[in-house]
Parts: sequence; structure tokens; C-alpha cells
Amino acid sequence: MKNLMDQYIKFTVKKIRNYMKTILNKYYDEEIVNEYIKTYINARYYNINHASKTTKAFYLKIIDALNRKNEILKKKFGEEKIDSIENTRQIFNYIFFFDNVRKIENFKSIQDLNQIIDQLVIMRRKQFKIRTQTDFKENFYKQIKSDMLEKDLFLEKFETDDFKLNFVKHKEIDNLYYVDLDYNINLPVQYSDIAIDKVYNTGIIAEDKLEVEYILLSVVSIRDILNANFKDTYIVEFVTSLFSKLQKLESLLNTINNQALQDKINLNITYHDLKKYRKLVIEYLGQGFNFAITLDDTLKDIEEVERLKMFKYVILPKNIRLYKEIMKNIQSFTNVIEQ
Repeated sequence: MKNLMDQYIKFTVKKIRNYMKTILNKYYDEEIVNEYIKTYINARYYNINHASKTTKAFYLKIIDALNRKNEILKKKFGEEKIDSIENTRQIFNYIFFFDNVRKIENFKSIQDLNQIIDQLVIMRRKQFKIRTQTDFKENFYKQIKSDMLEKDLFLEKFETDDFKLNFVKHKEIDNLYYVDLDYNINLPVQYSDIAIDKVYNTGIIAEDKLEVEYILLSVVSIRDILNANFKDTYIVEFVTSLFSKLQKLESLLNTINNQALQDKINLNITYHDLKKYRKLVIEYLGQGFNFAITLDDTLKDIEEVERLKMFKYVILPKNIRLYKEIMKNIQSFTNVIEQ
């Protein structure tokens, strides 16, 4: 299946384009709109911005990105499209509300979505000289509310009572969590908990459950991003037997094959498996996927840790042979974290 982040963003782009067509009417310029949408999506969902000043409010970072795009477009197109550039830029101040960047409940002066649309109607009349049809406000309101609901339902439909993610916060590092999948499936009583866990965590079932785990973690990550939380990152299970089943592996990784998700999700493998599948791991690193490496006793000397700097997290268990030696040199290994 396609990954959820791609689907969510594709839906958002489609709806923003429709809003622009509805609001701008005959003044709609697809080339200009597409330029702004690209900048908006990069700032809103991928947290890409080149602001020279720091700000706590997330929406101000997006405004900064849009304002810089405004200047770029004016230099590119000049007077020929100045009105389209300025008008489209102003509409994005309303898109913030329609895409939940700015939440209406946070404003004392704004009671509901209708008041935002009232302001929009006034701007269309005064600035664009567009005579608004009597049913414009009602129809536009219904469309916005319908789109908001559709987005919520899209994420909710992947949540289930049968499976639940378990999050364990790292003891020292803020915003870092270990994640695994809990199951709530009733099986015949003759199967012991130990037998069930063994079946569940080995072989084909262990591989197949990862798709559920990655989909549920995608939903969590998307909700993070919608709330401007780009800091929380996750270390999640991975089954290296998939490296010998490339078609199945590609299908699984496609569920998180999006830069926004890749930035938040780290696939956990042992150092032993890294050595065994190093070529493939490096190949997937090049595609943007992140791996966390858990050290084990196949580590012969601490110099090998130096060669792991390409990984964001190298996990150090206390029970491995070189634990004390690595801890003595921990300042040299900025990516090594205790388990």
C-alpha cells in the first residue's frame, strides 16, 4: 500500500488547490498557486525553512517561507503577475485555519470557522472585486468542514483495538522512544502466553506484524507533524530475515517511504546483522531510511564504533563485553546512547 503520509499530503494539496480556485475565481493562476503550495507543504509537513531568525510559533516559520517565496516569484515574473502573486500569498493566511496550522479555539476574537470565511468574503469583495454569490459562504463552509472530517477519519480508520503501540521513553534523551506492538487477540486457551509470544515474534508472523506496526506508527507520526511536533523520534522493531525477501521488504518499507516519516522513524537492527547485511543497509540509508544499531558481542574493538557515525543512534546495552571501555570513551561517540 502507499504510505499514509504521501496520501495525506496528496489530499491536502488537492484541497488547497480547490480552495484557491474557489476563492480566486477568474484570478486563479495555477503556476503561481503551485509554487506557493510547494513551499507551504515543505514548511508545513517537512519542516523545511531557511529562516534567518528563530521563532517559537510554528505558523510564523511557514509565513516566513511563504514571504520569501513571494519575493522570489516577484523577481521571476515581475509586473506581469504581481497581482496573482500578492493575491495568492494573502489567501494562504486563511489556509492556515483550513489546514489546522492555526486553531480557531486558540483565538479570543474568533468564535468559529464562519468568522474566518466572513473575513474571506470581505476580502474577495473589496480586493478582488468579486461579487460573492449568496450561497458561497454556506457551500464553502460545508466543504471545509467536510474536508477536515475526511482527514480525521482517514487517520482513525487505521487504528484498531486488536493492536496497540507500546512506547517506552528513553531514560536520558528527551523526545526519543522505543516502540513495539502489543496484540489483543483471543487465541485458544491451550496456547500458553510463552508459545503465543514465540510465534508472534518469530518467522513470517514477526515479518508480517511489522506492516501493522509501521502503519500505526505512521499515524502517530502524522499526528505529531500536524501538531508541529518534529522532535519526537522513534526506534522501532525490524526483522532482518526480510533482507532475503526483497519484494516483501520493498512493500513494507514503502509504508514509511516519505521524508517526513523517515526523519522520525529508526529501524532497529543488531550490530551482528549490520555486518551481515551491510551493503543493503547502506543502500537503504541512501534512500533516506534510518537505522538504529544495537551493539552486541560481535563488536571486536571500540574502533569499530567509529565507523558507525552514519547512524543517528547506536544503542549500547550494559551486558556487552565492551560496555565499560566504550563508556570510558563515550564523549568521542556522539551518536552512542545507553539502552
